[in-house]
Amino acid sequence: MKIQLALVLAAMVSSASALAGGDELPTQKPGLWQITSTSEKMPGGSRSYKMCMDAASVAAGKASADAHQKNDCSKNSIRREGDTWIADNDCTFSGTHVVSHSEMTVHGDEVFHTQIRSTYGAGKPDVMTIDHKYLGACEAGQKAGVPITAR
Repeated sequence: MKIQLALVLAAMVSSASALAGGDELPTQKPGLWQITSTSEKMPGGSRSYKMCMDAASVAAGKASADAHQKNDCSKNSIRREGDTWIADNDCTFSGTHVVSHSEMTVHGDEVFHTQIRSTYGAGKPDVMTIDHKYLGACEAGQKAGVPITAR
């Protein structure tokens, strides 16, 4: 289960980086974001958390994903069709070959919807949906870039 979560997170980061490199793609604006991921392979079917984002945390996440793609991906193509960015990646995460096709639709600068179809090794394809929704200003005392999960 630990490796599955790592692969899910890697797919999300990979998709975000590939899509962030596209032509004039809006970046997440500073503030509090609700991020919800859904997948049949994810324990419980979905995960949701809030994260305070600032310019530094957005830049750090992109730099990390860019480094991963440079070092671990043999294919990283992206194209834009209207308000949708489409990315195809062929990468290796912790020794596991991952092929993914991502489509991210942007609605202004407050809603991002991504669907990622990934195949891990010789396994069956998985489809993950990730939704980012802007909630407003960060909560008092909340540290940027640190996810807060519901308890």
